[in-house]
Amino acid sequence: MSGEMKDRYADIKSLICAFAAENAAVRAVIAIGSSTREDIPADEYSDLDLFIVTEEPEKWFSGEIPALFGKVSVSFIEPTLGGGRERRVIYDGDRDVDMIILTPVQFTGALEEGEAALLMERGCKLLYDADGFAGKLPRYLKDKTGCPGMSAEEFTNTVNDFFFHNIWARKKLLRGELWAAKMCIDAYLKRLLLKMAEQSRLTMTTGADVWNFGRFFDRWAGEDVLTEVRDCFAHYDREDCERALLATHRLFTRLARTVAEKRGYEYPEEAGKCAREFLESAHSGTLPGQ
Repeated sequence: MSGEMKDRYADIKSLICAFAAENAAVRAVIAIGSSTREDIPADEYSDLDLFIVTEEPEKWFSGEIPALFGKVSVSFIEPTLGGGRERRVIYDGDRDVDMIILTPVQFTGALEEGEAALLMERGCKLLYDADGFAGKLPRYLKDKTGCPGMSAEEFTNTVNDFFFHNIWARKKLLRGELWAAKMCIDAYLKRLLLKMAEQSRLTMTTGADVWNFGRFFDRWAGEDVLTEVRDCFAHYDREDCERALLATHRLFTRLARTVAEKRGYEYPEEAGKCAREFLESAHSGTLPGQ
């Protein structure tokens, strides 16, 4: 597509802002995410992410207000930052709008705690502002954010958490609880693997632009990690879960050792040895030592 991409959400934003202007309960509407970014901007697959700051959040959660902005095809609610909830809507079949709905107190708290910055620092735009947030936001936001560093205490806890759940997942496999094991291997352990991949890239590459929440992983993780991670996910099959679990362990261990060495953190050798021996034991269907 040549030229500047058409804003697929222009009509929805216009309707939301018109509603806000006529309803004193709405204090701010702030666009975040790809629609406001300069680096890796919105494309035809992008959604519209909004902070809705309002003194009457329940009307947004009931669906009464979101239904005013277009034909709702899908809609649900999930927890979000600041102790609030998020209304997620698909309009007209494929236009997804995520509305993080917070009271002024919740939004201010999320700013002060730094939670909001993780979502706003790569780009935000005030679409409606009744409380003067334009003058308040700069002190909370930097030019750009990425993944924060990890303290020695957090590093030790994360590594031990990972090794503990290596053993936990394999016990589930040995017991025949394949679903539980696979969810641990390909969900919980992968979240910890992502954290260590983030820290490794920050440690190894000066000025690395590491995105939060695994965004654009293929752009920043590095070819070595991308090569190894291909073997870290499993089919719904015990033998393949065993293989993926061991591959995940090996990649995480390599990355964690790098982080420990470069930052001068103590590496939990005994914990790693315990997990490795358990995973590498003969697949006899019994626990090691029995």
